[in-house]
Amino acid sequence: MLYLTVIIAANILIILLNALFSLPLELKDVLQIALSSVIGTASVIAVDGLVALFIRRALPEKLFCVKENTFNVGQKERGFYRKIKVNRWKDKVPELGGFTGFHKDKIKSAGDAAYLARFVLEANYGVVIHLANALLGFVIAFIPFCGRFSIWFPIFVVNFVLSMMPVAVLRNNTPSLKYLYFKAKKDEAVKAENNV
Repeated sequence: MLYLTVIIAANILIILLNALFSLPLELKDVLQIALSSVIGTASVIAVDGLVALFIRRALPEKLFCVKENTFNVGQKERGFYRKIKVNRWKDKVPELGGFTGFHKDKIKSAGDAAYLARFVLEANYGVVIHLANALLGFVIAFIPFCGRFSIWFPIFVVNFVLSMMPVAVLRNNTPSLKYLYFKAKKDEAVKAENNV
């Protein structure tokens, strides 16, 4: 709900400010500004979806697996997430795991190493997808009707912020997920050894 509210409020603000700084205006001019803002917003959402689809299809899972150290989160980064109080607002960020058939809003099996490995994999994919979305939102500047800086730039900024929020949530969760994964792996090894 937060995202929808932000998107609608941003569009209203973009339309009002563009209209205000373009006075005097006729109704058709206001409608043109509104149409540009709506097309820009729809376009950036479409670009985000295409980028996500490309990353999921083009980049192999081995780059995102639980044992891949590229996605490790250091102490300074963890401290940053504590400072911005990620745990207070993380539930307001939409979780789109339904698109991959794997929801990341809560841990359902903390003792299952295979499940946790998939959780980390999906989180790592999510980080790369949302980072790419945050950075590539500027392409709407090249879409007809959205080329006006006062239209595309605010849409880009809103998309950037809304894309970085899930990055913060996913990165904040990564150390705990990896800890649970390695603990589950160790427990499974002990069980297997005791059953021999």
